[in-house]
Amino acid sequence: MSDELLDLIDDAFDPGPVPPTLTSVARDAFAWRRADAELATILFDSRTDELVGVRGTATDRTSMRFGTDDGVVRLHLTAATLIVMLDPPRSVVCRIATDDGEGRRSTTEHRTDELGELAIDAPELPLRLEVELPSGTVVTPWVTG
Repeated sequence: MSDELLDLIDDAFDPGPVPPTLTSVARDAFAWRRADAELATILFDSRTDELVGVRGTATDRTSMRFGTDDGVVRLHLTAATLIVMLDPPRSVVCRIATDDGEGRRSTTEHRTDELGELAIDAPELPLRLEVELPSGTVVTPWVTG
């Protein structure tokens, strides 16, 4: 091989900084290792669905309802609190995954009480909820605000 060709190959594999977008895409691809998790079906989103019988539309709370094979998962998010409620009620493990926008994700693990409720300090957005139900893991779409 010529030195010119070797230089071109060397330049192609320059270990420069990895763009944040590429890092994010790689993390999303890695998330497929959990392909057995069911994506929860969104039934209601207060950011887009009209609230019947409520005066005005301004609210400081985001409410979402997700359907699963095992029931319903409700998520209420304010500036200070994240509340998760399960119907039917049960004590299960819930994980809250967050992304800092730079491709770095973190996950905290919690457990709902016997009434199927969990209340914690609101994490940074975006966030995603993973719930360990008897039929398997259910994952919500990313909540972005």
